[in-house]
Amino acid sequence: MAPNSEYNSSSIDVSYMSDEENGSSSHIGKPSPHLSSTTDSAPINIEITYPEGGRDAWLVVLGAWCGLTASLGVYNTAGVFEVAISRIILPEESSSTLGWIFSVYAFVFFFCGVQIGPTFDAMGPRVLMIVGTICTLTGVFLLSVCTEYYQIFLSFSILTGIGSSLLFTPSIACVAHWFMKRRGLASGIAFIGGGFGGIIFPLMTQSLLPHVGWGWSIRILGFVLLVLCAISVAFCRSRVPPRKGAATTWRDTLPDPRIFVDGTGAMAATTAGVLLTDLAYFIPITYAPIYYLDRQHLKYEEALTGSAAFAYQLLAILNAASCVGRLVAGEVADRYGRYNTMIVSLLLCTVSVLCFWLPDILVPDLDNCGLLVVFVLLFGFVSGSNVSFAKLKNMDDITQAASRS
Repeated sequence: MAPNSEYNSSSIDVSYMSDEENGSSSHIGKPSPHLSSTTDSAPINIEITYPEGGRDAWLVVLGAWCGLTASLGVYNTAGVFEVAISRIILPEESSSTLGWIFSVYAFVFFFCGVQIGPTFDAMGPRVLMIVGTICTLTGVFLLSVCTEYYQIFLSFSILTGIGSSLLFTPSIACVAHWFMKRRGLASGIAFIGGGFGGIIFPLMTQSLLPHVGWGWSIRILGFVLLVLCAISVAFCRSRVPPRKGAATTWRDTLPDPRIFVDGTGAMAATTAGVLLTDLAYFIPITYAPIYYLDRQHLKYEEALTGSAAFAYQLLAILNAASCVGRLVAGEVADRYGRYNTMIVSLLLCTVSVLCFWLPDILVPDLDNCGLLVVFVLLFGFVSGSNVSFAKLKNMDDITQAASRS
């Protein structure tokens, strides 16, 4: 399988070295935009330079922004879906039963990246994102007509989860092909899309539900996702060809467990930590709105009325704070390192839960929501960077950027 035509090889400033030249020469030859047939048929070593800006690079960031709005934005809106499904569609189901819908969705969202990553490295983003668009839109439109538990599970947890993952992984990996020194800033801007979707989608759904009902609220969301996915597919593209050049085969699309064997266990430990970070982030995103409704002792029939509006606004506030946090943390990470920035962010996330959300839960009959609002603001600000940096820390080898993301 040859490299996909979307790889813009002529725009890459690279140096190609045979194994003999690499071993016997201490310098690197002049960049050449063309490869000989001999070089094409064997693995190559590539020294890559990055544009760090320009029209094409920032259009990729725009495409990634739209792709992350359509994927991570839906992920960040799960709290609204949880309220609507538990209070309107399936009020007879227990919380533990409904919890499987969202836990499986989160698992599928991230787990599919194990296969999507190496496929991106071998083929590029275009086909993956087209399939992701089809899966996401099909899942969302089917969700609008679901009335049974198994239907919601299949359409949202499975189909939409797969589609979101197919949009999410290529979007973040594309940015890494165009930026190195400014990668934290560029990726922070792209990841703002996830927070932006988490602001607009909950407020839009909240305003539509009382007027047009569940079905048309989700269909309108689907049409918005269609526009975002189209822009993402149009602008997201890779810049670096696969490591093996034209020698790439279908076997290169399979996950390579050797990326976890670095002699120290650091990669495996980091991957486990990233998984736990992503799952922890999903808990407040999903349950903050329903927690507020239960805290205020609102009845089921009041879940969509004006008295419940603040539950949806809490989710929008959390995601708005996340947008600011991602932009600030991206600039900080470029100066002080992504690991250092993420460690501080995780500590502050822990502080926000222990010092603000937990007291609000444990102290009975609080008169106001001050502690909850402070938690939402602080957690939103510091947690967004964790999700974005978790996908960037291991992209130094750009020919395996998506595999490691």
